Order: sequence, then structure tokens, then C-alpha cells
Amino acid sequence: MSDNSSSRFIRHSACPSCESSDALAVYDDHEHCFSCNYDKQYKEKSEAPSEARSFSPMNEIAFDLTEPHRGLDKRTLDSYGIGFKDGFIVYQYRDRNGQHVAQKIRAIEPGDDGKRLTQWRGSAKEATGFGQHLANPAKHKAIVICEGELDAPSVYQAFGGKVAAISVPNGAQSAGKFVRDHLDEFLKFESVIVCTDNDQPGNAAATQIMGLFEPGKVKRAVLPCKDANDTLQEMGSHVLKEAVEAAREIRPDGIRPASDYAGLVLKPPDRRATDCAFAFWNQKCPFYDNQLIILIAGSGIGKTTFARTLCLHDMERGIKCGWIGLEETAEEAVFRFVGAAAGIQLHARQSYGELNPQQLLDIEQADRFVTGSGMLELFDHFGSLDEESILNRMNYMVRSLACQHIYLDHLTIIGSGLAQDTRHLDSLITKIRSFIAATKCTVFAISHLSRSPGQNFENGDIPELQNIRNSHSIVQLGDTIWALGRKRGTQLTHSHCLKNRMLGRLGYAGSFEFDEGTQRLDHKWVDQASSF
Repeated sequence: MSDNSSSRFIRHSACPSCESSDALAVYDDHEHCFSCNYDKQYKEKSEAPSEARSFSPMNEIAFDLTEPHRGLDKRTLDSYGIGFKDGFIVYQYRDRNGQHVAQKIRAIEPGDDGKRLTQWRGSAKEATGFGQHLANPAKHKAIVICEGELDAPSVYQAFGGKVAAISVPNGAQSAGKFVRDHLDEFLKFESVIVCTDNDQPGNAAATQIMGLFEPGKVKRAVLPCKDANDTLQEMGSHVLKEAVEAAREIRPDGIRPASDYAGLVLKPPDRRATDCAFAFWNQKCPFYDNQLIILIAGSGIGKTTFARTLCLHDMERGIKCGWIGLEETAEEAVFRFVGAAAGIQLHARQSYGELNPQQLLDIEQADRFVTGSGMLELFDHFGSLDEESILNRMNYMVRSLACQHIYLDHLTIIGSGLAQDTRHLDSLITKIRSFIAATKCTVFAISHLSRSPGQNFENGDIPELQNIRNSHSIVQLGDTIWALGRKRGTQLTHSHCLKNRMLGRLGYAGSFEFDEGTQRLDHKWVDQASSF
């Protein structure tokens, strides 16, 4: 910070360098941010920007009489929370619960420097999209993402409120990040229309936003004027409505000449291979990105335990994971994750009284790792087992929360929630595979088995691909498929690789002995000549 002992403090304001809404201290001859250390010296004291009148974001403001503004009628302005006070226009932002949490205050007329003074009041970080409180996926099939605060109301008014429209809080430069951070809200709508400004920053923002959604769900509206509000004013509501309705899906045609790929193979492919928790599995095939990995076994063999062990190993290696466990609550999953990390069975205990001090310390450390490392995201699934909900949560985990590996336990429970018709499960598997291709993530999914005459998968038989329940799409679209088998009454579980698209190595892949006390799997190689 500059040494300006004679400086006169004027106010706190939003920092132009970081996201802080009030860490910038404005003096009569300089300004300094106590959050990011941004510092600016004024050549003369008169350069200090004038102070806007202070408004409290938590209280209702007695606005001046609201009149139509830039083509927007009073009803639309009131619906979005736009008011006017002493030469300033005030945009009232809300949080996810619809409560007023911040105000963006902007001078209506520019100052001597040609710029309009803008500042925030309240907690801007809690704000959702401007107008998000009017967006209802039960009422609106589409949501339009705009850039400026007057653009979303323009679209909303042009459609008579039949289309939801929001504006991003801080313009084109942060539009992509804002949509990514709030992706779960936008995924609730059938379609998303990007209606950013028709200029270079707006087009760049549109490209970032559209990359967050699956092809077919997102469209780009091309406006005849610079932005939606200009179009409303200069050409009328009907032209703005037609431009939004004419929004185009951005889909690649998929046909390219081989010459486009000239020289591609002169460098190694951009692939990420990760060793999993089991050494003998890695000898067959490590976990690659952009892959669907399937685990099959009979009931009670321990498929979820295997998945959890693999997930914990990923977390220890710094790989962020998303856990979608549809046969257990999120709370039960945490008990099992922490127990496995601590090497102590926790989920079935009624008391910790018999545990020694070291074990309690191990539990505390494991809890900090599982719940505090930021490496695990859990899906609390009650009431949300339909295909669309699962796909949306996977999309949010990967695109917004930066998960690299998704663990889905299990596929067939989603299919049974949809219908008995295998076409639904085929559709789900196809969509998951498309999602993997678009995001380059890895999905590890568990699948159950069909009953087969003469075979007992709960008593030692190793399943084959033909035994996978309901859908052959799992066999066709899975990249690597692992199978487990264990004789009843024994502790040794044997694993086999049934499909290996990447390397082709199939067959026996080691055995596992489970220790109930420590919740650990001991991976070992058993002589193939011995009887399983």
C-alpha cells in the first residue's frame, strides 16, 4: 500500500481487479484494495471519483417515480427490481432464495470522463443472475442468458413473460465463469439460449457459455443490433422476439477431410492414464480419461466396496471425484468413506466407546481428508432417480465442480426407476457415453446381472458379458468391463477383465481378501491352477 499519510478517506467500494464488493478503499488522491493489493494513484486529488449516494441493499428504497425507460415499461422494470434514485439507476439482485442481497448502482448520465459511475452495495458474491427469481423451469421451457441488466428485461417483455431471461452480473468478461458456477440452475430448463452482445466480447462469452452444455440443449441468438435492449428500442419487440426464436443450435456436422488431421500423430495423443488402487488391474488397463468403466458381480459380492476403494485412491492422488451412490444416503456414504480411510469399521457401530485414543485420532484425520480436502462431491439422491436428474448432476459435477472421475452406483437402479423397457437404459447409456466424450471425464459405473440357469453369481461363478442385466448397450459402449466372483463362506474375491477396448488384455486380474475390521481390500495373485 502507498504511504499517503495526508490522504483523506472517502468510502469503500468494489475492486476493479478482484471480486471483492467492498475491499477497495477510495481516498482523495489514490485507491487501494485490501484484498488483492490493487493500488492506483491519482495525478490530482480531483480525480477521485465522486461518491454515489449510499443505499442499503437490505432495505426497500423509496425510488423516484418509475417511468418507462429505454423501451421497458413500468411493469417489466418493477418485475426485475429496477428503480431510479437521484440520477442513478438501481438494479436489485437476489440470492438463490429470492431475497435481496445486493444492488448494482449506476449513474444514468456519464461523468466528465465519459464513463458512468458504477458501484455495488451488499453481498455481490451471493447474487444469482439478474432476474433469476422470475425463471421457473415448471413454467418456462427455455431460459435466455443475456449480458447487460437491461437486456434480460427486454427479452422477457418481448415474450410477454413466457420465456425466462437473466443477465449475468458483471458483463461479458466473467459471463462464462458465472454460468459455470451456477450451472445447476440452468440445467433445469429444457433449452438454453445465449443472447450476449453482438460484439467481440459478447461472442467470446457466448463461446465459453455454449461449451458448458451438451449439443442440442444450447442455442445462440444473433441480434440485428448490438444487444437485446438496443434491438427492442430501435426495431421493436417483434424483431427481438423473432431473433431469439431463430436462435440456432450449434452442432458440428461431423464430416472432415483427413487432411485436417495432417501431422496429428507426430505427437503423442492427449490422453491421461491414471493407475487405480489395484496393481494387477493396472497391468491389464489403467484408468484412462474419456472412458466408461463397468464393474459387474452378483449381489453381496462387494461391488460398492470396490468402487469406494478405487474412489479413495483417486482422492489420495489429487483426483477430484463425484460419488453418485443410489443405494445409500450421502450420510451413510460419508461413514463408509471415513471408515475405509481410517481403517476402522464405523457405519455399523452404535458406540465409539471401545475405540482407543489412536483410533479416534485416525477417525478425526480421515474425516478431515474425506470431508475437508475438496476432493469429493456427493449426490444426495432422494426423490431424484430419473435419467435427466442423474445426467444433470453428473454434468454439474464435472463442468462446474471440476470432478475428473464420476462413480455411479448403480446403472440398473436408474433403469428400474424409468421403466422395465430396456430402450430406456439403452438411451441412458448412450447419453452417458456422449457426456464422457464431451467432457473427457472418466465414469466408473456398477451394473447388476440377470439370472442365468445353471449359474450362481453369488456362489463363485464369474459372470460374462452376456449376463449383464437389461441392456447390451453397456457391453457395446463400455470401454473396460471388470467382473468379480466369490464362493459363499470364503473371503477371497476373484476379478477378471472381460473387455478392454484400449489395450485388449483380458482374463484373470488378481484376487482380493476383505478385512471387515479395517474395511481394506488386500490385492493378491492366486495360482491359476488352484481351485477358485
